[in-house]
Amino acid sequence: MRALVTGASSGIGEEFAVRLAEEGWDLVLVARRGDLLEALAERLMGSYGVEVGVLVCDLSEVGAARRVTEFAPEVDLLISNAGFGYPGDFGSVDVVDDVGLVQLNCVTPMELAHFYMPRMRLAGSGKILFVSSSLGFQGVPYMAQYSATKGYLVNLGESLYWEGKADGVGVSVLCPGATDTPGKDHFDIDYSKLPIKWMGVGEVVSTALKYVGRKPIIIPGFRNHFLSCIGGGLYTRRHVQRFMKVLYGRLGR
Repeated sequence: MRALVTGASSGIGEEFAVRLAEEGWDLVLVARRGDLLEALAERLMGSYGVEVGVLVCDLSEVGAARRVTEFAPEVDLLISNAGFGYPGDFGSVDVVDDVGLVQLNCVTPMELAHFYMPRMRLAGSGKILFVSSSLGFQGVPYMAQYSATKGYLVNLGESLYWEGKADGVGVSVLCPGATDTPGKDHFDIDYSKLPIKWMGVGEVVSTALKYVGRKPIIIPGFRNHFLSCIGGGLYTRRHVQRFMKVLYGRLGR
């Protein structure tokens, strides 16, 4: 069994790599930070005796998916975890960065699924997990690009769940809420101003691995599930968006 994990150098992606290695999966790990990937690969091979391939690749670049699929043309499980976002007024960053965000969060995951899913269908087995976000269920002021791109993954993965089901291919979308990863420290944000309850990566990944291929949408934690259901409701969307505007407006953009 061979699993491909993107964004594997830290956070949720690293946790997926560790859990899968514990279960005896050989791995292909992809991320930008080669030093962290190499260290993780050495640790997993030494601890669990699995094979681990490492590909240093910026998935926000055009053509990145081709590099990945040429490096690993056959996998049994794809975990498309790499993603990014930044708070602020729309248009406040260079449009090149916004285009790169769409490439990273939408285009590359789609291209990877476009390559692997037909092969899984022919084999009659395989699983794909897209890592989205609870913010993907509605537009979020001051996180417009991030919520929009994560919404794309929700709709793509949900659609492919039903397409792949008849052919033995399980597709799911993981939509975690606020998760305690190193990524949350990339910005100068005072999180004490926001009513955030952080979830550990262990709980997020455990839930994902339990339900991947069995549910189209996986939302770890009852609180996150409840809030996501409210946020995605047709008649509650504008109220949620007003609330999110106030919250993110406190960040001093």
